[in-house]
Amino acid sequence: MSHGNRPSHPRRRATNRHPVSPLGLPTLRALWQRQAAEANGPDGFHHVHGPHTHGWLLDDAVPELLEPVLHPDDDPLEPTFFANLDGPLAEALLARLAPTRLAHRSNGSPPLGSLLRAAAQHPDDVTLHGFVVGPGRCDERLVAEGAILRFEADLLVTEQHVPDCECELLWAYVVDELGLDDALNAPHRIHRIHRADAPGETWWRLLWA
Repeated sequence: MSHGNRPSHPRRRATNRHPVSPLGLPTLRALWQRQAAEANGPDGFHHVHGPHTHGWLLDDAVPELLEPVLHPDDDPLEPTFFANLDGPLAEALLARLAPTRLAHRSNGSPPLGSLLRAAAQHPDDVTLHGFVVGPGRCDERLVAEGAILRFEADLLVTEQHVPDCECELLWAYVVDELGLDDALNAPHRIHRIHRADAPGETWWRLLWA
C-alpha cells in the first residue's frame, strides 16, 4: 500500500496557552468574529501566499453546527480540533459549504466532500475527526484528516505493513462500500480501536497525517 509524501500540517499543542470553556452555542461564533475582525484590521496578520480576507467560516451557521464537536482555543493561529463528526452533522455541512470548500483534502485523503458524504450515508458506521483553522489565519479551512469506521473483521494490521498485513482488505471495503475511491493515497496510519460506547464491535481509525 502506497502512502505517498506527507506535508506538514497543524498539530495539537501539549497544553493550551489560552483555554476556553465551552459556554454554549454563541461562544464559537463570538470567538471567530473577534478573530476575523482582528485579522481584517490594520494590524492583522496575513500570510504572504494566502488570501487577505478572513471569516468565511462565519457564513451559513457553520459555527453553530461545529460547536458541539469542537475543543475551542482562543489563539487565532492555532487549529481547533474536532471529533465525533457524525452523519447528521456531515449532512448539514454538505448543505452549507461551497464546492470549493468541499474540495479540500488533507495529505492525500479523499476530498472533504467525499468524507462528509460517507459519514452522511453511513451514519451508523462512520464518524470523522480533524481540525478547523479559524478566521485568524489566511488558510482558514475545515479539515477532515481521518475517519473512524465499523468493519466487523478480525484483521491483522501492523504499523510497518509487513507482508502478512491485511490492511488492503479494509481499504477495499472503504473504497467499494463507502465510496472513498478518490483518495490520492491510502491512509498513512490504520489502527483498530476499542470504543467504550460500542463494546463488542470492531472499529478502525484511518488517518491521513
